[in-house]
Amino acid sequence: MANRTDARSSNHFFELAEDLGRRYRTFRLIPKETSWFMKAIYYGLGMFLWCPTFMTDYTTTIVTWIYMPKNLIGTSAGYEVLRHEAVHVSDCIRTGVLPFVLSYILLLPSVLTLRAYWELRGYRETMRVECERTGDISDETMTWIAKRFTGSDYLWMLPFPKIVRRLLERNRSRILAEGGPHDGHHDPPPSPIP
Repeated sequence: MANRTDARSSNHFFELAEDLGRRYRTFRLIPKETSWFMKAIYYGLGMFLWCPTFMTDYTTTIVTWIYMPKNLIGTSAGYEVLRHEAVHVSDCIRTGVLPFVLSYILLLPSVLTLRAYWELRGYRETMRVECERTGDISDETMTWIAKRFTGSDYLWMLPFPKIVRRLLERNRSRILAEGGPHDGHHDPPPSPIP
């Protein structure tokens, strides 16, 4: 049973990667550990001080290039992450590369900036994948996501735990109310915030 599930997850992962490649001609999926660019960011920004697992635990998307830890590529967990990152790719292309990048990167640390908005859209997709798999979105997942917003991983992009939890709960309610699978990487909802 586990092998069938793993094979199915691997198929979903590679099908999504192929779909992204068809939709965005510049799409690339790059093992993060092999990228000199990611290493330069890690050491150049001193990330070893505030996010030491950046190279091994985090996927980074820059426009249509997704730098993913190689242990995630082709896995069930990797599929979930790829769905999240596909939202960022779509948002970047729809919004325009320059406005997206400026709103995401140059406003750091970013209390109540668009970075939290973009990440909320991505994490909404993460919650949706869990709902599709299990029929629910666990409190553990909600807590894990909340820590991404309020902690050093993303430079305290929205360091207000009650606000973050309220936004996440609102999104969880909406996703659970949608019922049934939703392939969000094709047409993400317009906004996770009312």
